[in-house]
Amino acid sequence: MTHLPRARARAALALATTVTVLSVAGTSPAHAGLGTGGASTGGGYGVGASQVTVTGDVDASLQASVPSPPPLCYWKPLDFAGVDPSDMQAVSDYYWEKIHSPSSTQAAYYYAFGEDGFAQAIKAAKNGADLTWYELVVDEKQAPSGGDYYQQSRALSRLGCGEGTNRGSLVSYAAFEPGQVPEPVVDPEILAQYAYEVMDLVEPTLQWNPQLDDLGQASLVNLDTWFWVDDPEAVGERSVTATAGAVSATVTATTGGVSITSPAGTTQCSPEEARTSYRPGVATSSACTLTFSRASHGYPRGFPMAASTDWEATWTSNTGEGGDLDGRTAAQTTYVPVAESQSVVESTG
Repeated sequence: MTHLPRARARAALALATTVTVLSVAGTSPAHAGLGTGGASTGGGYGVGASQVTVTGDVDASLQASVPSPPPLCYWKPLDFAGVDPSDMQAVSDYYWEKIHSPSSTQAAYYYAFGEDGFAQAIKAAKNGADLTWYELVVDEKQAPSGGDYYQQSRALSRLGCGEGTNRGSLVSYAAFEPGQVPEPVVDPEILAQYAYEVMDLVEPTLQWNPQLDDLGQASLVNLDTWFWVDDPEAVGERSVTATAGAVSATVTATTGGVSITSPAGTTQCSPEEARTSYRPGVATSSACTLTFSRASHGYPRGFPMAASTDWEATWTSNTGEGGDLDGRTAAQTTYVPVAESQSVVESTG
């Protein structure tokens, strides 16, 4: 193997020293205590293993079916061709014999450990520390792009992934004691998107008045028919907070009201109007009303009244980040029979 030129080697070493995390006995790992972790894989965590808790207006069925957001980064036990990562001397020996040998094409990996990384770990283990070597894994689909390795590494650090990157020729290794392995880091915006996905946006099922019992709950032609949502939360504010350890994101969704369309008419009602159920004495002007000009002949179940609510959502996080999320729509169809009123005129004479 051709060795790096001396100037280039010094530059690579300086960069790797900046971006590498080495945690030995008595040193706290980056973001220790983040969350409750995910499914353990040999002492580390696998992609998609982040565990998220949610509170607020959550749809339990969605929570059960929507996958948890994948972590941006996580630590996994170092795999050197079957070498026990908890054997500090064996890992060091393998590195010097197989990776940093003159015939190796992976000499740049040397800089990921620092000059005395192995020596520190071996010494700590001899002093009683129970250590295991880990490698930082970064989800490239979520990772910051643009700039050089150093800039990308600093961006990952700001997102909570520690000071390392496994891009290009630079990798990040660390030796941790049991229970001190940093848990998966979830990007707060990805966490917010997950919270929005499992949010319970109540479908706007409608109630109406009048409902004439002897006409199959029908309303009447040429009479104001009052509509309101069966569940007021269908037009109320909704909020969900998702937490992955130390990172939490809160999504708040609001709607401008309910839109009702049918073959016999259309109306748009504000949230207040949509929550106003019929009661004697309530002004028509404060209600959601629609006047039918014809009966629902040809519609066996009545006119299909398609009600929909358009939701806008924003998110905030305890990391200081936040913003807008894509709009969503909740919809439901209620069938309303409409009958013609019959009057009988009698004459006397």
